[in-house]
Amino acid sequence: MIINQSLTDQTQAAGKTVSTRGRAEAGATESGAAFKNAWTEATNSRQSEAVVNVKRGDTLIGLTKQFLGANAEKFSASEIHAMAKDIARSNGISNPNKIFSGQQLNLGTLAQANTLNMLKTRQPLVENVQINPNTKNANSVLLEQTLSRAVSKGYVDPSELSQIRQKILSLAEKHQFVPDDFATMSLMESDGLNPKASNGNCHGIIQFCDGTNRGAASVGFKGNAKDILQLSVSEQLDLVNNYFDKTKVKEKGHGTASLDDLYLTILSPAVRGEKRAHAPLPIAGKQANVLYEGRDPNNAITRHSILNGLRHNARQRLSTTVSALSASAE
Repeated sequence: MIINQSLTDQTQAAGKTVSTRGRAEAGATESGAAFKNAWTEATNSRQSEAVVNVKRGDTLIGLTKQFLGANAEKFSASEIHAMAKDIARSNGISNPNKIFSGQQLNLGTLAQANTLNMLKTRQPLVENVQINPNTKNANSVLLEQTLSRAVSKGYVDPSELSQIRQKILSLAEKHQFVPDDFATMSLMESDGLNPKASNGNCHGIIQFCDGTNRGAASVGFKGNAKDILQLSVSEQLDLVNNYFDKTKVKEKGHGTASLDDLYLTILSPAVRGEKRAHAPLPIAGKQANVLYEGRDPNNAITRHSILNGLRHNARQRLSTTVSALSASAE
């Protein structure tokens, strides 16, 4: 991120966190018991059909549901995905995208203790990131998916999930951008809220860069940008707020910032003055191929290519787990 000097001149409570954490822990106990009962009933009724021969067109998810039978409806999609992964692991399948017709799988080798412990922990986390249709943020689907993914990858501590969600929503309201756009941007910059993301020069969830006139310096990390990697996601979101205060994603009273304006604020705010969709933008340094016209680094970066690249990247990252487990047998 490069900050133009002229732009730099422009100018949750602790108790709530504890109570949210308490509710999550209570939910874990209840959800774990419910899962255990459903799991025991499902596995006891299907043990005689535990070994299956893969047929052309079978998928790991489909076979998992077949094993669960009528009990499949008692489990969430995330739980079934996790079981399918465990089947692959326990049958020595290194690539869950590759199962073959004629292959024999033992579905009963799902290690009950391991799977149960894993899903007792996972289920309340999944429930925490489900969209509440009665809230004003019910349409932030990409943000919720990104948060769920960040928890599963270990980027976000489950106990901090509610606080992080609220910080992002507050940032969006204050700086006038769409929460889903922040998620889309973070999937490009840091694989979706990875506080340890770094390319050697730029660091953290939005890639604060080294340099006297760049992102890290603007938030107090001039000369020690790598220290940002020691901060949590929540702490880095505070830096993002400081950065947006200085770079002005959108002037108040001028509507909601577009996804390309939000991303250009991260990448190089000085070029936001160019509003034409297909005009080449003078972005310094090498960027991800997907951000160039035609995804070819020999071409220019434009607002059009940025939008296409960000959305393509988000689809790819958010669909990886499901698409791998849903692949049909060859």
